[in-house]
Amino acid sequence: MQRLWPAPLGGGDPASRREASSGATAADWRAASGDPELDALVRVAAAVAGTACATVNLLDAEVQCQLGSCGFPSGESPASESMCAAQLSSGQSVCTSDARQDPRYRDNPWVDGRRAAVRLYASLPLVPPGATRPMGTLCVFDDEPGALDEDQMARLEDLALAVTALLERRREARASARLADEADEQRDLAELVIAELAARSEELEERTELIETVLDTIDVAVVACGPDGRVTLFNRAAQRWHALGADPAVDPEQLAGRYDLFEADGATPLAPERVPLRRALAEGFVDDAELVIAPAGRPARSVVASGRAMHRADGSPLGAVVVLTDVTADREHRRLVEEAHRALADRGALLEREVASRRAAQDQLATANADLQRLLLVDGLTGLANRPCLDDHLSRQWRAHLRRGAPLSVLMVDVDHFKLYNDTDGHLAGDDCLRRVAGLLGDVVERGGDLVARYGGEEFAVVLADTDAAGAALVARRLVRAVREAGLPHRGLGAGERVTISAGAATWTPGAGLRAARGSDPGPSSTALLAAADAALYAAKAAGRDTARHAGELLPEALPVLTHQS
Repeated sequence: MQRLWPAPLGGGDPASRREASSGATAADWRAASGDPELDALVRVAAAVAGTACATVNLLDAEVQCQLGSCGFPSGESPASESMCAAQLSSGQSVCTSDARQDPRYRDNPWVDGRRAAVRLYASLPLVPPGATRPMGTLCVFDDEPGALDEDQMARLEDLALAVTALLERRREARASARLADEADEQRDLAELVIAELAARSEELEERTELIETVLDTIDVAVVACGPDGRVTLFNRAAQRWHALGADPAVDPEQLAGRYDLFEADGATPLAPERVPLRRALAEGFVDDAELVIAPAGRPARSVVASGRAMHRADGSPLGAVVVLTDVTADREHRRLVEEAHRALADRGALLEREVASRRAAQDQLATANADLQRLLLVDGLTGLANRPCLDDHLSRQWRAHLRRGAPLSVLMVDVDHFKLYNDTDGHLAGDDCLRRVAGLLGDVVERGGDLVARYGGEEFAVVLADTDAAGAALVARRLVRAVREAGLPHRGLGAGERVTISAGAATWTPGAGLRAARGSDPGPSSTALLAAADAALYAAKAAGRDTARHAGELLPEALPVLTHQS
């Protein structure tokens, strides 16, 4: 398929994009560029549509950019050349089988050939939650006309929802991370206050007013107790969250029930020994203990508690202080993200199963075709091309060389004294010998247009495209030398004797008059070329074997007639 564009497709009207940005913004979504899961969804879209290209477009006032793409590199392009602008105002999916015939697109530079030649085109809007207009599109396109059925469009619409969910999930994750950072900053501030309290506990009374002011201005809850575990301090946030103030009269064993403390699941009452203040007193510190504060008639609040025991300068216990950070929003974000991820995973698994099923069917068909091809064209013993394959290949090469006026050469190869080899070592050993000789011939003849085939019995044939007489003689000598140097033992000839081959070569160069005279009937001439190579083979046998001869070295009466062939 030809390259469709020098820059990507996309665009849209600025007013639509401003409305879409009331929730998510272009900057929020742009941060997801290069996301592996987004790229995977784009590839699935191309696979579902059966198109060469797919992309997720993010639309801005002046430009559009690709957050993920398949079949071309991501980039930016002017919004004024957009193919997606037509459907953005309506927020509807669009599919056209041939953009060149569609009046909405036929004059677009990406369709009419000025920049590209898009034909099959479909675009699905990406609408953020809470928005009424799209902020981007999921597009699939190809440079050939085509059609998408209702099932394919439905799956693409599912993918558009999955893309929107993924982009929103990434945006919410970044927002959660910012919230977590802010919470960490607040917690760090509170821990600095705690450290100050622990280091200068003897000055606690003098600095009470200052400390209370600080505690009442921070957005985390701070609670403290004396060495007996009775609550002595609730800052303003703690009072608001518990809907109660610090009550030293409450028995430490009753703190969880008095202040409505539950495990992180929000349902299991917190055991007395797991109250963060008591843990800090007993263990010296508590870090990131998650629990839920759920006063009757008020929304539950998820918090994370960290604190430590405090001591006077002389080491005697002073009590404990704990900082509670509100993570309710973060936990809700996490729950929503997990739900979206599960939904996306379910849809992805369904698509993967369908794609896998189609691939399995294609693989079975390809395997069956390959098996049939082997049965028809491959010699079962040596793995080389068989005689029908040789005849077809030589016939096609003859016609091609006749058109071009280029030389064509054929070699005939025979294993010397092979009957004696079989008689001595048996037919199974003879079969193995033929396989090894076939492998050696294939190692020498490596060019893509050449062919090594089993002619029959212990005979092989080699077709050398665009090869003159000198080249054919050189290849024939290399074949003879390769088998000789392999040192395959031939016990039938005596101890120390080796398997050898003889080779005959013949070359044909079309004459000026042959093109018109024989262009439509290559069969007799290609057969005569094989016969000439066979005559050269027998000349090599007569010369003592383990050698090669070219038909050009023989007397004319020793060769078959090649009419108008040089």
